Amino acid sequence: MKSIGLKLWAGMMALVMIVLILLWLFQIVFLESFYTRMRISDIKNEGASIVKLLDDGSKTEFENRLDAFAFNNNLSIEMVDSGGNSIYITGATGSSGHMPMIRNSARVEAFQEVMAGKEITVPLVHPRFGNKFMLIGLPVKISGELTGVLFINMPLAPVEDTASILKKQLLFITLILLTASVIISFIISRTFTKPILEIKQVAEKIASGDFSDRITSSNKDEIGKLAETINYMGQQLSKIEQLRKDLIANVSHELRTPLSLIRGYAETIRDVTGNVPDKREKQLGIIIEETERLGKIVDDILNLSQLQTGYLSLNKSRFPIMKTLAAVVKRYDVLSQKTGVQIVLQGSSDGLVEADEARIEQVLYNLINNGFNHTPRGGTITVNAIDGLKAVRVEVSDTGSGIPEEDLPHIWDRYYKAEKASGKRRAAGTGLGLAIVKSVLEAHQAAYGVESKREVGTTFWFELKK
Repeated sequence: MKSIGLKLWAGMMALVMIVLILLWLFQIVFLESFYTRMRISDIKNEGASIVKLLDDGSKTEFENRLDAFAFNNNLSIEMVDSGGNSIYITGATGSSGHMPMIRNSARVEAFQEVMAGKEITVPLVHPRFGNKFMLIGLPVKISGELTGVLFINMPLAPVEDTASILKKQLLFITLILLTASVIISFIISRTFTKPILEIKQVAEKIASGDFSDRITSSNKDEIGKLAETINYMGQQLSKIEQLRKDLIANVSHELRTPLSLIRGYAETIRDVTGNVPDKREKQLGIIIEETERLGKIVDDILNLSQLQTGYLSLNKSRFPIMKTLAAVVKRYDVLSQKTGVQIVLQGSSDGLVEADEARIEQVLYNLINNGFNHTPRGGTITVNAIDGLKAVRVEVSDTGSGIPEEDLPHIWDRYYKAEKASGKRRAAGTGLGLAIVKSVLEAHQAAYGVESKREVGTTFWFELKK
């Protein structure tokens, strides 16, 4: 398999070769014909403009322009009347007084064609030395009547000399360009492929489970952006791996306690207290509570999985938010008495909100449970509804220990436990409650947030569309 560096180098070399081939073709192979056509066209145009001076009656200016034209372009020019007689000759002439290198037969044929109203171009070769010339014949018209012919003899030797010089120059240019292109294309291909190879190596390490390596490329182009994306992916995968480890540790811990209790009390009932009704009922009650706790852990995991894999479908309806809040708060009366934490409902919003009521209740349960888990005996949890112009803001506040400022950005992450940084063991829970809250509220496209101060308390809030 060919590497991208080799392909890039080969492509650049192919481009250089194409440029050199085109340069040779147009500067050597096609130069003579291209230059000759352009030169003949320029000479014809200039000659025609000088002939017009005769039609304007400016004979002196005609002769001056014709002399300068012949001298500047190394031409031999002859003016012939309709009878074939020379009227004016300028430039180099032969021993006969006529233009050189033109045989009488060629002259007669050219004269007849021009007198027929045509512009002619006849290539000529010196019979002895082989020099090439071009005979140009232009009709001379005065007052619309054909009165003569203007013959222009143009040597082609300068074109051949120029082509010969260019061949030598292009030979050196070709060698220099080939050498430079080989070196430069090699350097560019190495520069281009080096960060790609580094990205490949890091991607392979990430694929193998090593998320610690990072790409050091400082490029600001598309490759640099790709490197930043790979680095970001590595960081996120590292976080996910840590979350996975936290899940295993947290769920293992949370499951171990109720399972141990269930097993212990079941064995006690079997071996010791099976015939003592009071003790048996009490121990069976503990077993039932712990199985409910296990069920809640499993439900949390399944709920979050469903929410974050996109299988959640909201069943939106319009309902009075205060009625829902009151119903949720009332269910905590027993827990409030048991824990010594007071729960209070505030607000008098009479508006309807548009949301999935069952899911909003799930959000409230998670936020209130979170408050009970972190509020000491004698504390207070307040549930408040505040009317807004287009939305109702629901706040769940507690007077608990608060959340460290450095932990606030992470509390919505799955399995994250804020207290682990301080070495304190948090109250029982899976670490999934706030992640579920986040997923439900984002599914509703609802604004949400948290405010907290250490040893003062925490307020979670969200807004529902009226």
